[in-house]
Amino acid sequence: MSDVMAGGRIVRPYTMTGGRSGVGLVPIALEALVTVTPAGMRMRGRFRWESAEILAHSRKETAIVELAAILDVPVGVVRVLAADLRDQGAVAITEPPGATDTADSDYAELLHKVLDGIKAL
Repeated sequence: MSDVMAGGRIVRPYTMTGGRSGVGLVPIALEALVTVTPAGMRMRGRFRWESAEILAHSRKETAIVELAAILDVPVGVVRVLAADLRDQGAVAITEPPGATDTADSDYAELLHKVLDGIKAL
């Protein structure tokens, strides 16, 4: 796994999540929308680094995958941190309609549709 530059230092993704990979967490869909809650706005000063950035970029609904792109971190990191923020009441996560199993392997069909759409351009 690659290193990520954060504040001029090299940080490994597992460092950002305290060594957690998200295994055992309820899966969050890539397209799930994250929104900071009023409680999250009040306690935003207690969060640092990527968690603080998730709050800052979630003032309007923002997809998990979009947050990963904005923060330039792996989507798994955003999933773990967003789940932590949700558990603390700092964000609300809205799953897309019909999302029942959100494992990465379930996105193969979606990715094929996206690729077909790009090829059609």
